[in-house]
Amino acid sequence: MAPEKIDNEPDRQIKVLVAEDNPVVRKGLVNFLEKWGYIPVEADNGDDAWKLLEDDPSIQLTILDWNLPGLSGMQVCQRLRSRTEGPYVYSLIFSVRKSDEEQVLALEGGADDYLVKPAKPSILRARLGVGQRIIEKALGR
Repeated sequence: MAPEKIDNEPDRQIKVLVAEDNPVVRKGLVNFLEKWGYIPVEADNGDDAWKLLEDDPSIQLTILDWNLPGLSGMQVCQRLRSRTEGPYVYSLIFSVRKSDEEQVLALEGGADDYLVKPAKPSILRARLGVGQRIIEKALGR
């Protein structure tokens, strides 16, 4: 009998949209995602992020900075929730905004999760694992 898999490595490669306007933060996120076995897709503004999500239905997870040029990360998230076509995309807002009120606003506005910058990579990895589990188990993708 094969040993049970206990780590968080994806069983198959999953595309994660990283929408972050700070190139240093974006590169750090991309590096971690690649190390963890994900396929990162990058956008440095909300308009490009939305276009990528509309054009590529294989993107299953997003890391959205709240304060993006163009559409904000919250606006991208709200558009995802209001569309009637296309697959569900698990959305994590990654922001320097740390008040409880802003976190509640993001979650009530359609985000699935919220993480305050800076965050430990292990926390981000665990939260992406939750998103992956929901997409794969609950939604059957």
